[in-house]
Amino acid sequence: MAKTLDEFKVQLSSVPQATFDSLSSLEWVRATENLCLVGPAGTGKSHLLVGLGHAAVAAGFRVRYFSAAELVETLDRGLADNSVGRVLETLLRADLVICDELGFAPLDGTGSQLLFRFVAAAYERRSLGLASHWPFNEGGRFLPDHATTVSMLDRLLHHPAVVVTEGESFRMRE
Repeated sequence: MAKTLDEFKVQLSSVPQATFDSLSSLEWVRATENLCLVGPAGTGKSHLLVGLGHAAVAAGFRVRYFSAAELVETLDRGLADNSVGRVLETLLRADLVICDELGFAPLDGTGSQLLFRFVAAAYERRSLGLASHWPFNEGGRFLPDHATTVSMLDRLLHHPAVVVTEGESFRMRE
């Protein structure tokens, strides 16, 4: 079942209603800004990202969704045949690219560099919606190179809406 904004239970989440309303307006996508959702597993990050993606499609935006692992694998295939530039351009035809589960699996040096290339290519050209359970100051847990981590976060956090979720997992409540 698709996760929609209508099904997102704002009153049960840690996302303030005003923040939810602001994100739902999609102004951040129109302004080519990023959305970074950070918080523990099960606190609604993925549901909110997917719901915003569906709302963006309904509003006429082009949207792509990837888990972080899928995004890096897609870019890595481009590395294998020397087409990373073309892959990046194809990905960035979307107005909003959603990258979920950032940090669930650590990336090696190549994966980190590819993710950085993607973020750098999208910077001020396309909106990115990211979800991670790792706070920004712990990016080194899944990105091995400090300079790459700092450079990527610098771009991601230049024009962001940052939402920190907290609380007990919705799945565990059920």
